[in-house]
Amino acid sequence: MTDRIEEQSTGPVDVRRIELPALKDIYVRAGWESARSAVAPRSSGAADELPGHAVVARHPGASAQQLEQYRLLFGGEPFDGVHRRGLPSVLAHILAFPVQMGLLAEEAFPLPLMGMVHLSNAVEHRRRVTVDEPVQIKAWTEGLRPHRRGTQFDAVVEVLADAADVGRPAESEVLWRGVSTYLSRGAHLAGRPGDGEPERQPESSEREEFIPPAKTGQWRLGADMGRRYAAVSGDWNPIHISSVSARMLGMPRAIVHGMYAAGRMLEGREPDDAGHRWRITFEAPMRLPGTVAFHAERRGVDASAGQIVETFTGWDPRKGRRHFTGELARPA
Repeated sequence: MTDRIEEQSTGPVDVRRIELPALKDIYVRAGWESARSAVAPRSSGAADELPGHAVVARHPGASAQQLEQYRLLFGGEPFDGVHRRGLPSVLAHILAFPVQMGLLAEEAFPLPLMGMVHLSNAVEHRRRVTVDEPVQIKAWTEGLRPHRRGTQFDAVVEVLADAADVGRPAESEVLWRGVSTYLSRGAHLAGRPGDGEPERQPESSEREEFIPPAKTGQWRLGADMGRRYAAVSGDWNPIHISSVSARMLGMPRAIVHGMYAAGRMLEGREPDDAGHRWRITFEAPMRLPGTVAFHAERRGVDASAGQIVETFTGWDPRKGRRHFTGELARPA
């Protein structure tokens, strides 16, 4: 895989311990901040620098009830110690997500949280995380860079063994590592020497024409799918909950969480013992209710890495617009 996850930095030296944030409180504060900025903008819309510190919080682990809710959402095998013992990668992301969002919601963070666009995720799931296993969650941001529509950056999150010394990350055991790339639309990098022109992205008319592959599956997403994922993840972002709340934030209809697509893409395919890597890149949003055509293909074995590689594509079967592409590399 050629993703930014290859850049294995251990993050800032300054590591600050925080309590595990509540996503609901974060969204309420972000909503008030968005409303206040609409009346009296707090800045000229220019991004400055990302925080120079990381945050870390202790998480008690996923409960058996949460795993069962996850299983029912995706229709997978039970977490009974026989069929499955380890947390799916997306459930590890769910545990880590509040810490990441807590960092992005800090007052000193230079980009507004509301309206941020999720572009991609790249994950390395190194070791199995089990039910009720306490972990440490560490998060930081890096890679502030221009985009033709604003500014993008990476939010890096690590799930660490609970016994890890979070003040010495080079010696900590990383169980799971994810890099989420976000775009803040309309917020451009402040003028600094060497910034140059914004990164060039092809216009829609210049992009390679998408020719849908053979369909191997189809997902029917009800109007409640955003609420169902939110009930498992705690991610009650208004753009996912209902068309009414989505329209308040400028969306014509509610859209499903990107990580729901990742979870469904990986269900039944990722190894229970971990040791795998995957990525997903988002394009057109999946509006609710809706139907997603899905293609999964085994590309073969990477002998040098000892991995089986599978690729995935999801698209709108009516409009022919691609929603996402993905890849999974697992031990052969």
